[in-house]
Amino acid sequence: MTSECTCTTCGKRFQSQKVNSTTCYGCALTRLIGNGAPEEGDINSALLISGEISDQNARQLQEDLESIDHSGAEAAWGRMVEEYNDEFDDRYDDE
Repeated sequence: MTSECTCTTCGKRFQSQKVNSTTCYGCALTRLIGNGAPEEGDINSALLISGEISDQNARQLQEDLESIDHSGAEAAWGRMVEEYNDEFDDRYDDE
């Protein structure tokens, strides 16, 4: 369910998933990046701040971010275990 909101910065009327959103996507993005070029994270953040992202897309974004976060942690753990094993593999070779 979306609500009709008005941006307090520029006066634009917009549809938001948030009932009392006061910042539209454009103003949220400008606040995040100024006059620079946006990166994907900036675009996603502006959509979340404004509420102009659908609930379904917000859930999908959250799942994507969690899967990236978890895969990075698993890879780091794997590297740490490999480095530990490599470091101590030859510790009994002197006997």
